[in-house]
Amino acid sequence: MSGLAVALVPAFNEEHYVASVLVRLMGQVDGVIVCDDGSVDLTGDIAEAMGATVVRHDFALIWL
Repeated sequence: MSGLAVALVPAFNEEHYVASVLVRLMGQVDGVIVCDDGSVDLTGDIAEAMGATVVRHDFALIWL
């Protein structure tokens, strides 16, 4: 049986670190989904530019 491995990465204002995390992950899995939890920096934009699928929340749900 063969399947796909996808990593889900929660992120909130991680523009300084998201690229290094994605570089490490992308060689290990078939796909990466970043859940941008209302970031006000470039976290989601960086993740998209690196080829990740990005799901964006309008505001940080982590605080709910």
